[in-house]
Amino acid sequence: MALGDDVKKATQEAQEFKEIMLQLDSTLASLAATFASGFSKGIDDAVVKAEKLTKVYEKDLSKAVTQSRKDQEEIIKLQDQANKGKASEAKIAAKLADIESKRQSVLDKIENAKREGLKIDYEEANALVGVYNEQTKITKEIQDRVKAQDKSLGAIGKITGAFTGLLGKLGMGDLNKFFNLDKANEASKVQLENLGKSATAGQKIGTVTKNIVKNLDLAGLGAGLLFGLASKLFDQFKKADQSTTEIARGLSMSKKEAKEFKKEMMETSGSFTSTAVSLKEQKKTVMALNKELGGTAIAFNKDILAGAADTLNRLHLSEEAVGNMAKLAMVTGKNFKTLEKEQAKGVLDAEREFGVRLKLSTVLDEANKITGLARVNAMGIDGGLTKAVATAKSLGIEMSAIAGSAGQLLDFESSIQKELEAELMIGRDLNLEKARAAALSGDQEALARALVEEAGSLEELQGMNVLQQQALAGALGMSADQLADSLMTQEALSTQAQEDLDRDAQKALNNEKMLSLQEKQTLAMEKFSETVQMLGPLLLVAAAAAAAIAIAMSFGTATPLVVGGILATAAAVGGIMSLSKVEDGVAPPGSGPFTIQDKFGATTVTAAGDGLAVSPNINTTGGAGGNANMGETNILLRQILNKEGTVKMDSTEVGTAFSVNSRQIQ
Repeated sequence: MALGDDVKKATQEAQEFKEIMLQLDSTLASLAATFASGFSKGIDDAVVKAEKLTKVYEKDLSKAVTQSRKDQEEIIKLQDQANKGKASEAKIAAKLADIESKRQSVLDKIENAKREGLKIDYEEANALVGVYNEQTKITKEIQDRVKAQDKSLGAIGKITGAFTGLLGKLGMGDLNKFFNLDKANEASKVQLENLGKSATAGQKIGTVTKNIVKNLDLAGLGAGLLFGLASKLFDQFKKADQSTTEIARGLSMSKKEAKEFKKEMMETSGSFTSTAVSLKEQKKTVMALNKELGGTAIAFNKDILAGAADTLNRLHLSEEAVGNMAKLAMVTGKNFKTLEKEQAKGVLDAEREFGVRLKLSTVLDEANKITGLARVNAMGIDGGLTKAVATAKSLGIEMSAIAGSAGQLLDFESSIQKELEAELMIGRDLNLEKARAAALSGDQEALARALVEEAGSLEELQGMNVLQQQALAGALGMSADQLADSLMTQEALSTQAQEDLDRDAQKALNNEKMLSLQEKQTLAMEKFSETVQMLGPLLLVAAAAAAAIAIAMSFGTATPLVVGGILATAAAVGGIMSLSKVEDGVAPPGSGPFTIQDKFGATTVTAAGDGLAVSPNINTTGGAGGNANMGETNILLRQILNKEGTVKMDSTEVGTAFSVNSRQIQ
């Protein structure tokens, strides 16, 4: 749909809204007149009680009509706020609840009147209910629109919203005033609503960040804080550039592609209040996954990256284990989080069977480090390697012992000979056919069960001599020490078994991914920093603007200390402006901002709208000063004004600079 069509549709919808509200207003006016004059009909004068009750109902319903007209005005205000992107979901929900409460109250009165046999005008009373129904419908439409607006902002909107709350909690409320994020989000909602559902993550973030810069409140902070803020914003710009460069280098892509990938990761990151993985954690994960895939440079999709980052940084599995999980997810086509939950379920199934509580992350890490044929063969077996590892641990046997036993058992001639020798020495029959079948099929879980079944108990092992113990272990494909350790661990675990051990897989995962308050605060600050960094080159404009205002507020006394470093590096990354030289002269107020460089190379940017006086004879104590020739001054002033250019960020004009060229910073 063309933008022109969108505008026409919006205009039409606004007109329809207006007509509906006028119709409701007319209905309410009619009802008010009806209730004011009384609408009891044919009431028996002798029934005093009924008469009094009728009057009470008349009074209550008359009040309801008056209040409903006020509700009309509030709904119109909500619609106006939605048009400006200022509407609050909470306020709309409260208004819906309020209308429903009033509607139900009128319905109750109608029902009570019928029960009491009052002859009121039920048609008019029901008309009031109809008004409430229509108000509810309209308010819900506004609510749906506001929800769509909030959703259109995506994660960047949630992040900036949480940003405001976080700064307040940290005692940095003054920065809220500077960034003015609420106003930026309001403007962004309207713009993104026009873009529609097709808006990409990059468009969302680009729209919001441009509006943040447009709405910076440079008068909101004192000079000291502005100087500090300018320096910090500039540091954040350098970090953002470094982060983008690292992604571009690591994934063999251009900086432009790296920026787009960063925006996608920011969508995944979510708000400060969530424990979703940060941009930094996702960067760490994408590099680890590519390393485990043998040195690839893949920008993984959201499902793989978000799931793997969560498992690596919250469940704290090793990079090797997470890399193998990602491979399995890609091979099977499963969602990463679904795969993780399935593996956790396998572990908890073993818990239920044996009553031994297991450390979920330890089992998952060990299982996903197993590679080769054992991993490939387990893909077709219910429960896979995680169930096998969990079963082995519950039975007290190590996977390394099981793997070694499988190799011995598959040497059939030698294995059968050792089995017969062991039977002769220990005086009992062994049946290792199930163990050999499990080894042949690659079923590690079944093999573990078969070995433990034939090994006997710790007490039986203790009743044998060393040669018998070695013979039994050899038949099982294990060393005597491995057999002894397995039976000892099994005996110990049996004393700690829990009955009715039944844990939910997702809850168990959530428990092991839990963050402490300190970790949550660290994560929040990390996301805070990343959000600021997403402003990219716009940080330079904000930093320069903050510094310029601070200079004006401090009468220029601290100028070289702050702005010199900012603009020096700005030139290194592409430059904001070019400089020209002028001789003595004066530019009147309204001509700025100006860029000034001292003999030491430090550069200063004045505030927009400033005037400028250039002379060795400046009077800083007030009154007239110097012997400047006004004719010469006028000539120089014209030179200055002719040098003025504009600074734009992504095609958006954000200020005026004293510059030879107009440059567009991407």
